[in-house]
Amino acid sequence: MLIPFIKMQAQGNDFVILDTFEQQIDAIDYASLAVAVCDRHFGVGADGLVIVGASMQADARMTIYNNDGSLAEMCGSALRCVAQLLMDKLKKSSVMVQTDSGIKEAWREAKTIHVNLGVAQMIQSSMLVESFCGDLVDIGNPHFVVFTDTIQDNPHLQYGAILEHHQAFPKPVNVHFVKIHDRSNLEMKIWEHACGATLACGTGAASSLFAGIMHDLLERKVSVKVPGGKLTIEMCTDDSLLLAGSVEESFRGIYLWKTSVNI
Repeated sequence: MLIPFIKMQAQGNDFVILDTFEQQIDAIDYASLAVAVCDRHFGVGADGLVIVGASMQADARMTIYNNDGSLAEMCGSALRCVAQLLMDKLKKSSVMVQTDSGIKEAWREAKTIHVNLGVAQMIQSSMLVESFCGDLVDIGNPHFVVFTDTIQDNPHLQYGAILEHHQAFPKPVNVHFVKIHDRSNLEMKIWEHACGATLACGTGAASSLFAGIMHDLLERKVSVKVPGGKLTIEMCTDDSLLLAGSVEESFRGIYLWKTSVNI
């Protein structure tokens, strides 16, 4: 089966995107396709597969599959990639995107894509899990944020998988180790649920700002250094969290899927 795709990335958080506005795709097992196409050795290679299609409530709907085939409720990086794709297609400066975590607004200023991720919730503050004290934050998907004095020893690689599936959490979480440089700058290392170590996580950066504000450690607008680049996160007067950063289209191609399964 030949499947046209678009490869996009936001600070190295990369996705294979299928634009179903442009192509009619027969009913297929997207979970299995995600595993195949996201494989970095035998497929295109990506952190996730994103399906973009029609919505009765917004400019488009996006559905995100992690590279293990599981569904992701939300992803700020994927949302920015889809937003740029839609704005270019529709010749608009802003769009509304329906996600599994609700409808999100996105807009463009110069070369930066901004998205409103909504209001975060503190599920549990100062939660002790193993030897780590962190905050469990929900912003459409769950994040465990650990503030630490150093991240040079890559704690996400040592402990990310253990914390991701820890029995202390009601479901698997994204894990972030965060070093605060000052009240307007932080740096983070990322372990994403179902993906492992990634170069960026927009919802994770927003969750880190939210947790930092709750502990009076951060201002309401910060610069976030992630392994793949820099993001800006701001908490608005209504407490919604704005994520901003650059997005790039890497390339387009046609994927030959040899193991398609009709459903």
